[in-house]
Amino acid sequence: MMLATDWTYDIFMSDAEKYKATPQKGVHPSRNASDRERFITWFKNCARDFIEEWMKSHNSLYDHGWIGDAFMKDFPEGFSDYYKDVYGQRPHLSTWFYLRATGLPSSEDTARLFCADPVGVATRLAKLNRETCF
Repeated sequence: MMLATDWTYDIFMSDAEKYKATPQKGVHPSRNASDRERFITWFKNCARDFIEEWMKSHNSLYDHGWIGDAFMKDFPEGFSDYYKDVYGQRPHLSTWFYLRATGLPSSEDTARLFCADPVGVATRLAKLNRETCF
């Protein structure tokens, strides 16, 4: 199986491990935050806010479908533009790969993660492609 390559996916996932959502709406990263920290914080804040809204009308993350599936359908507007501004290219992988940074469960998880590590493969390919092509 050949994956589309996002040459910066490894950097994105590394940033996703480093940076968290702010504790509540209205709180912003520090003025000294890098563009990457601001982007990841914004993205994780979108997921946090989506969870809050979801839980107002659902009993669990899986009530009436998977929360990750709903989030992917309503993916944050501007994600692609913001990603390009921060990482220098538009995202090239399926939305599911970027959803993994939020930790939201989706119906694709079982099929994609069964005896496989697609996030690890995409991460390694990104780094390898940058190292060998530049």
